[in-house]
Amino acid sequence: MIRTVGFFSELSPGWGFPLDGLMRDAVNPAGEADEADIVAYLRSGTGIWSEMSAGPDVLDPEAPDLSGIGSLFTDGTWLWRQDLPYYLAKYHVSLPPDFLSHVRNAGYRVPAVPEERLVEIFTRDLGMTM
Repeated sequence: MIRTVGFFSELSPGWGFPLDGLMRDAVNPAGEADEADIVAYLRSGTGIWSEMSAGPDVLDPEAPDLSGIGSLFTDGTWLWRQDLPYYLAKYHVSLPPDFLSHVRNAGYRVPAVPEERLVEIFTRDLGMTM
């Protein structure tokens, strides 16, 4: 089963995954020392679902809309929404320690995800048909 990160209660769609609580409760005044590397990791994930959706910054309704908010990325072990790097960079949201360890142990480089693993995530974890 794929593990998820950054599926906060305020974000939609949640894809039916367990939620990580309220994002506003996860906001921090400053990020991790390696936050830029973690953001880069999230931005370089393998796309597994793409949407032409747009939506507001759920913490700042005055901010410009974000595009592709329902799109999903993965590294083969973890799955996240396209807007997670934005919220991490702007609001320094807390992420699970096991995810942070995973990213750091990978040297901040997303591994290549084999096609068969992408199909497995797409069909089993996202419930899509091909």
